[in-house]
Amino acid sequence: MLASSRLPPPAFRFGRLTFALGFAGVVGVAALVHHGALLQPEPQQDEPDFVEAAELVAAGQSPYLQEKYNYPPLFASLGARALDLGGTGLFLGLMRGANLLAVAGLAIFAAGFAGLSPPWRFTLAAALVAFLPIVHYTFWIGNTTPVAAALALAGWRIGAGRPLAGAALVGASLAFKPIALVGALYLTARRLIERPAPVQRWVEALTWIPFTALGLVPWAGELPALLARMREPPIFSSRNLSFRRVLDGFGMEMPAAAITLAVLAIAFLMARRRPIDELDRVHTAPVVALLALPVAWAHGFLLVLPLQVAAARRYWDRRDRRDLRATRRASSAQALAERWGVPLALALIQASASAGVEFAAPEWLRATIVLLPLLAPVALLTYLRCAASPAPPHEASASQNAAKTSM
Repeated sequence: MLASSRLPPPAFRFGRLTFALGFAGVVGVAALVHHGALLQPEPQQDEPDFVEAAELVAAGQSPYLQEKYNYPPLFASLGARALDLGGTGLFLGLMRGANLLAVAGLAIFAAGFAGLSPPWRFTLAAALVAFLPIVHYTFWIGNTTPVAAALALAGWRIGAGRPLAGAALVGASLAFKPIALVGALYLTARRLIERPAPVQRWVEALTWIPFTALGLVPWAGELPALLARMREPPIFSSRNLSFRRVLDGFGMEMPAAAITLAVLAIAFLMARRRPIDELDRVHTAPVVALLALPVAWAHGFLLVLPLQVAAARRYWDRRDRRDLRATRRASSAQALAERWGVPLALALIQASASAGVEFAAPEWLRATIVLLPLLAPVALLTYLRCAASPAPPHEASASQNAAKTSM
């Protein structure tokens, strides 16, 4: 039988000692496997841009004189403070250490969607940080996405029960790096149009805005430059995995704002008037945020790491219960899509870590290759939503008969 219309949330409660030991173990595995990137003495990949932006702030100038700096001024200001206290080494150490802790937290959070007992959940989290290509890519690229993604996901997860705490985490994420901005806008609009809308819904929907403002007001003079950078960021790398890069490859120019509005419109169309649920908060909002980014690299897929684990677990459960055999008799096309679509989508997301490898091909072909991993989270989200819906009567009876046959 298929799952109920509400996806069961993962078990997140541990004893404090159990969690501390498990978290330390996952951090240790990540540090051991990725020590080469973490201990590099010189800035690498994205890090020189961050260092330069921090140096500009330390010199009393705008961080946006650095042409690749697409982040709020808070990050550059924190970097300038670190440079004053301990130079480039302290800045890199703090940033890499924060990324290490955030990746471990993201992996543990995502592993919860596998429905495993605590020892096996931490084991799975350790495997995720050790073997996933997008994690390896993240540490070597030196980007701050893990911190922003961890804060946003934690805020959305706890926001339903503790709206102020959730809003504070989302606000901190956006003030640090606005990767989750469109996901926050999506959830806000969904909550405001929901009827009836109790006061808690309004608090949950809007409180992240003043928390975000707290991280921006001290640098109000830099906001016009930040908005200009967000409105039309440059496509400065072949590693860019975004719809803007795809459209550019097909010879089409579309403003970043238009792409954002299109992604939001499609997300609302797919949601229709369905009440907001756990799947929206933890999985749909990150997918919307990721797809709306005008500049996105492979480390952005860490934002949908919980979705990947949840889809893989649902796929495994349905195979284990032989639901696929029942579905095959009902619809061979649906069975084929489920049997091969989920593994393919998961593989495409991990393969995105190889984005940027140059090869001789027409631009439209490169754009198509970029498009495939972008569509993968949409496919996994659609699969998870469909698999969580009650089965039609003929499929439910077929599933039950298949289960009886297998006994």
